[in-house]
Formats: sequence, structure tokens, C-alpha cells
Amino acid sequence: MSSSEYEYDVGLSFAGEQREYVDRVANELSSLGIRVFFDDYERADLWGKDLYVHLDNIYQYRCRYCILFVSKDYARKVWPNAERQSAQARAVKEKQEYILPVRFDNTPVPGLRDTIHYIDGVRTPPCELADLARQKLGMPLQQDYMPPVLDRLFVRLEIADDEEAQRSARKTAWSFLSSLRKMTSNERNVILTVFRCGCPDALPENVHIDIDLMRRETGESVESIKEILGGVSSLGFTCSIRYSTDGDSCVEGVVLGDSYMVDLTWVDRSVDADWYYPEMLVAYEMVQGVTEYYCEQHGIEALERLDFSQLGGTSLEIFS
Repeated sequence: MSSSEYEYDVGLSFAGEQREYVDRVANELSSLGIRVFFDDYERADLWGKDLYVHLDNIYQYRCRYCILFVSKDYARKVWPNAERQSAQARAVKEKQEYILPVRFDNTPVPGLRDTIHYIDGVRTPPCELADLARQKLGMPLQQDYMPPVLDRLFVRLEIADDEEAQRSARKTAWSFLSSLRKMTSNERNVILTVFRCGCPDALPENVHIDIDLMRRETGESVESIKEILGGVSSLGFTCSIRYSTDGDSCVEGVVLGDSYMVDLTWVDRSVDADWYYPEMLVAYEMVQGVTEYYCEQHGIEALERLDFSQLGGTSLEIFS
């Protein structure tokens, strides 16, 4: 069968003791556009079904791959073993890669040979495992993407029940993406570093960050940072630099080195901007929302691609 003939790209088989980890993996897979069978996503559909028959059909016929989360809990439980047997029946018939093991310990599992390569679930964060699954499926990374439903962003902004605020935030989110699209890669690197690493204490007015920290995070010189920040005003960004004396009251004697803080503000200059919801707050939460569920490296890479898929999900309940 071709990949398009399967209902799910990946099926997840696990014991309840690993649910928290697997839940994160499922969320990451969904945010990457991967069709995943995860019981929490199928609660309405599973209601009233003969689970032995239904799950056998899922794990034997309807998934392209099965990720099997091996643990001592998995080995001793009835339902995970029934799922494993269905997956193994498929693997035997097709005589090709189907079961993708993720191990949390060295518990032996019947039919799962030690020679089968596995991923260490203890050392591999959910975001990395999801990305490995994406690579296994041969799916490209999202580029310049905003999900159609921004429910995860609305939860971060605490406006999940406010439709008017959602409409305003949605417009602002698209305007912020539009501004980022018009930048060079160096400009995006500097601007997004402010939102990623800066202090939100003064929101919704601005975000501030030590310019030396920016130098270290971006790899740009201080002079280059100043030039870049001063060159994006046409896109709605206003920047000021001030001398910081916060350390003087904390250390006796002479404080070595000057400390300068960058204050950055962004306003939505699109024609239909209504400013109902604070633009800086939306922009800040967009960047934080992309990086929250990734490790640092993958979060930065997603921002470089302008991949805002993490701002949307299949349902609000998943992220609550």
C-alpha cells in the first residue's frame, strides 16, 4: 500500500504509565501535520466499539508505522500486548519495517528481537522523537506556515472564550508573520532573538534584553545589532537603547563593564489593524508558543523557517 492509502501515518502503542510522555509525542506529531492514532484523540469514535476487534484493525491494517513504547509496564499489561501482537502480525506478513520501538528500559518483549534498533525514550525528548518520525515518513519540514486554527495561541493569550479578541489576535498574528517575511535572515535572527530571550516584564508596551546577551545569542556584533534594529522601522519596529545600572546596588566596589538594555516595540501597520488586542503581547506569545514544546535547537530552527504550526492543535482539550 502507498502511504496515502493508510488512515494514519503513525499508531502509538503504550502503557498508561508512559501516557504523559506519549501525549507530548502525539501533540508534536500532530503539529507536524502527521496523522496519528492516539486513544485520547479518538475518544468519541472508540465509545461503544469492541476494542479488541477495533484496535486489532487499527494496528494491523490502518497505520503506516507503529511506534511501540517498551517498558516493564507495557510488557505486563493485557491491552498493550494485544496491540503488540496485532502490530507484529502485520510486520510478519509484510516482512518490512513497521514496528518502531522506543525503549524506557531493557524489559524483554515477546517477538521483539534485541537486534531491532530502538530509540532511547529516557534520553530522547518528545519533540526530537516526533521529528525522527517525520524523517522516517519522509515528510518535509513546514516552511512559512501559519495553522488555520490558532487555538494554542488563544490559550496562551487567555482568550479561548473571547471570539472578538480571537479575531483581533488572528489578524495581528498574520501581520506579524507578514513583517517577518519581509526581513532578511539576519534581521529575523535579531528580532526573533529579542522575543525569544527578552524579558516580558514591560509587556504589552515592550520587551527588553541586554545587548551583550543579544550579541552572544545572534552571533552579530553590537554595531551590527544596532544597525539592524534601526533598519526595520518601516515594518513597525521601534527600538531604543538605554544604560542599565541595575547591578550597582547589588555589588560592593567597582562594577566592571557597561550594561546596555534594548527596548523593542512593534505595532501592526496593516491597513485593517484594529488594535483590539495588544500587538506586542500577540507577537511575544507567538514566538514563545513556537519554542515552548521544542528543545532550544528545534525551536530556533522552527522560527528560522517561520513555522508557526505549534500555535495550532486538534483541540483545546489537548493542550489544557
